[in-house]
Parts: sequence; structure tokens; C-alpha cells
Amino acid sequence: MFDTLKQLFSQLQQSQPEQSIDLELAMAILLFEVANADDNIDINEENSIAKMLKKSFSLTQYQADELLLKAKKGRDDAISMQQFTSILLDAFDRPQRISFIRTLWQVAYADGKVDVHEEHLIRKISELLYLNHSDYIKTKLSVLEP
Repeated sequence: MFDTLKQLFSQLQQSQPEQSIDLELAMAILLFEVANADDNIDINEENSIAKMLKKSFSLTQYQADELLLKAKKGRDDAISMQQFTSILLDAFDRPQRISFIRTLWQVAYADGKVDVHEEHLIRKISELLYLNHSDYIKTKLSVLEP
């Protein structure tokens, strides 16, 4: 059985060419993933993502919209979040990773409420970025409390 799985995995890797994912796209995919965690992307969440991408990367509205389209496709094609978080780990120091988690909370709360699925996903991303539980909680509180 394991040999069959190993063979299947090997064939899958050979049939799918490696895609180069840059930092902008990795961040956009993770932001979009959080917004969609409750299976409902509110217009406020999508606008929040676009605004954050424009500000973070000095993008025009058109460029931000294009990046969002790529993120939606990238999210659909993704096998795991680790392929995106590893890009952030390489590019960001600890304070920048904490700031990104804060941004994820802002997206999750853009519709006025945080769904349990959004919360779980942010926790998972936080762990993949090697942040401690206190960072996760502090960033959440910094966004949820006025």
C-alpha cells in the first residue's frame, strides 16, 4: 500500500511543474484563505485584502485586483499552506511575521465578526510561521479591542 502511495506521489510531482510563487502572491493567498475560511467572502473582507495589498506593495487598484485573481486561483490549486508560509519564513523576521498575523486578524474581522474557522486557520498559520501562542493572542486582542 505504501509503495502504491509513494508511486502515486512521485507521478503527481512529475506531472505538475514547479510554480514559482513570490512573496506578494503567497501573502495574498493566505489572506484570501482566511477570508474564505467560513466559506463566505464578505465584500468588506475582499476590500480589506485589496487595500492591504495596495498599501504593502504600492500597487494600483488594477494590480491589486490582478493579484487577488491570482490568489484565488493559487488557493484553489494549493496542496498545503506550508508552501506559502515557508516563503514568508524566508522573507520575514519575527516582528514582520507577527505583523502579518495581525493583518490576518484584520481581514477576519473586516466583516465585524471572527468565525471559528477563521480563528483556527490563523492559529495554524501562526504555528507554521513559528510564532508562539502569546503572539497569536496578542495580535488577536490588538485587532478586536478598540
